Amino acid sequence: MSQEITEILKGIPDETGVYLMKDKEDVVIYVGKALSLKKRVKQYFQSKHIYSPKTQVLVKNIADIEYIVTSSEVEALILEANLIKKHRPKYNVRLKDDKRYPFVKITTNTQYPRIYLTRRKFNDGSLYFGPYTNVFPIRKTLDILSRTFGIRRCKKKVTSFGWNARPCLNYHIERCLGPCTGNIDPIKYNEMVSEVINLFKGDASGLVSRLKEKMNLYASELNYEAAASIRDDIRTIEEISHQHVSTSGWDDRDVIAGVAESENIYIQLFYVRDGIIAGKADFGLTSSGNNEFDGETLAEFIKQYYQDSPVPNEILVSHEIPDNELIQKWLSQKSRKDVKINVPVKGEKKKLVELAEKNAKMYVNHEKISRATPDKRVNEAIDDLAQKLQLPKKPFYIEGIDISNISGTDPVGSVVVFQGGLPVNQEYRQYNIKKVKGPNDIAMIGEVVHRRYSKLMHENKVLPDLVLIDGGEGQVNSAEKEMEDIGLDIPIIGLAKKFETIVFPGDIPPLILDKTSPSLNLLMRIRDEAHRFAVSSHRRKRAAKLTNSRLDSIPGIGKSRKKALLEHFKSVEMIEKSSADEISQINGISKNLAQKIIEQLKE
Repeated sequence: MSQEITEILKGIPDETGVYLMKDKEDVVIYVGKALSLKKRVKQYFQSKHIYSPKTQVLVKNIADIEYIVTSSEVEALILEANLIKKHRPKYNVRLKDDKRYPFVKITTNTQYPRIYLTRRKFNDGSLYFGPYTNVFPIRKTLDILSRTFGIRRCKKKVTSFGWNARPCLNYHIERCLGPCTGNIDPIKYNEMVSEVINLFKGDASGLVSRLKEKMNLYASELNYEAAASIRDDIRTIEEISHQHVSTSGWDDRDVIAGVAESENIYIQLFYVRDGIIAGKADFGLTSSGNNEFDGETLAEFIKQYYQDSPVPNEILVSHEIPDNELIQKWLSQKSRKDVKINVPVKGEKKKLVELAEKNAKMYVNHEKISRATPDKRVNEAIDDLAQKLQLPKKPFYIEGIDISNISGTDPVGSVVVFQGGLPVNQEYRQYNIKKVKGPNDIAMIGEVVHRRYSKLMHENKVLPDLVLIDGGEGQVNSAEKEMEDIGLDIPIIGLAKKFETIVFPGDIPPLILDKTSPSLNLLMRIRDEAHRFAVSSHRRKRAAKLTNSRLDSIPGIGKSRKKALLEHFKSVEMIEKSSADEISQINGISKNLAQKIIEQLKE
């Protein structure tokens, strides 16, 4: 022990507080609390105490010690957690990334409630739902709610003095009813808010009914792409509202367990809300030295996690923790209710802790896989694919093909290129369907295959090891026929979306791979990318068609009338074949103008 440390130890008071240990670079390397600062800090430098290798390394690096006296143990505990969060000391067990899972907040204590995501929960009279560990579906749900109900999400204050204020962009794109304008009845508005609240409480029937009516309307108009989009919205809503696991009517509880692996500790936290396992979250802890998952680690996690997170009535843990009474006292004061931290020894609670521990171990395995190099994982998927499909060589170069159209109009084919499991965007190609008329995806696939691979062969370019078609038996056989006509022998398969079934040409029976199969995941990624590129190409084509057409030269036809005509008749050719009476049915077009349109198009 150096002379400087000896002098510091003489001045440390026999008081409750927090101590900060620093290295020679004046960096905080450890933060601790103590009922008696003098006794606790001196222990680090007494030879009779046998410490772990981590603590021995810590002591060797201590060059300075600071302390802060507090008025109580609870105050010391809070300060310790805050200082660990601030300094992130090398030798403290700490959360890796301070992540917090979001809540949905509905400001029901206002005249026109607002709905939005937040990572903080306050006792402010608002309703909170969550936390949600998968942010994507909840963001999508809020977007659906904006489109369906128009509940406001912006921060603009809505008061009686704000009526007739200029509404924000959400109002103009029909994502908000604009209560700031004063043109919406608060009773009607709050009725819709109540329906949204029911959704987050698990009753999605009202919203799903609305969406199904809209979906059926699109389907009756043969607008299948829009209907499919609504169908996906319904699935998202049902995912959010569905209650997966029910317990025997407990109150709110958190269940915490973990496992140590190498120098990392993985924590699994289950949220039990109103007797329902509402979700789970994964956390990583780290510090220098050999880590162990024990009661001390659990205590450090609890102190750091519940600084900002909502506190339940009970916390179930897998190990007894030091300072249990003190931490319970702090959590009770923080949440203004009686909070207990218990280690269950039998029954349903014990099973929940064991389940959390099992999930923590699974999380460790997942982390090991994710730490593997991308090349290694991709190579494993490619090797697996070659074996499962009995291919003549490993499919390093794969192309995916899909078609996008609405009832046969503006059809577009897409080809995406993947090499080594990664997309090569500059090699993507779009094909405007020229020969096929009407809604015939099978023939369209054949046209794209013929044009694509006859050109590659003619230009002596490298051919793919495998061609993946987004479709079933009809599409695959059409592609195979065109490939035979060209004189090429490239393996072709299809991936049918319903059950993710791999389809082969001819009489070969389909193949169903395990959902976790790396080769199936690779195929799904390529298929989904082909679909995305086809849809975006189709949208660009439709937009260009709306922007430039033969209708532009007709006097009296502006943007709005042109858009209405094309949306109703789908194409200029269909307008040309229609009668003046049919055209005049469009809002804003008289019979005289309809007749002029026909005459101008014929000219």
